[in-house]
Amino acid sequence: MPPKRTSSVDRMPPKRTSTSETPAITLDAIRQLIADFTIALEAQTAAMASASNPNRNTRPREIPVAKRGNYKEFINCQPFYFNGTEGAVDLIRWFERTESVFSRSKCAEEDRVTFATGTLTDDALSWWNAYA
Repeated sequence: MPPKRTSSVDRMPPKRTSTSETPAITLDAIRQLIADFTIALEAQTAAMASASNPNRNTRPREIPVAKRGNYKEFINCQPFYFNGTEGAVDLIRWFERTESVFSRSKCAEEDRVTFATGTLTDDALSWWNAYA
């Protein structure tokens, strides 16, 4: 029988752990760090304001508004349809998959029930129509 080969992992010495304690930081040291940071930030702001850069944009930044999804985008994300005969486990899966489609299609909260009921078929749709 050939001799058993050992990998380099088997021959590595155990890792050493440090027994020294980490020095505790004092409240005064934290306050000094904050003060130093504030001074550096103010200096950077002043330097940027006094720099003569003709390409610098001085207008206020526009914050983009998230686009709301519509029903077409919801359907394009290929939601799963539920007919009501699959059972409890498949109903839970339908919920999870529909939540995923809501996220991908950027569906607004107020449109979710309307869009989701569009994926109900057969018995599930009959139940929903009786309920609604």
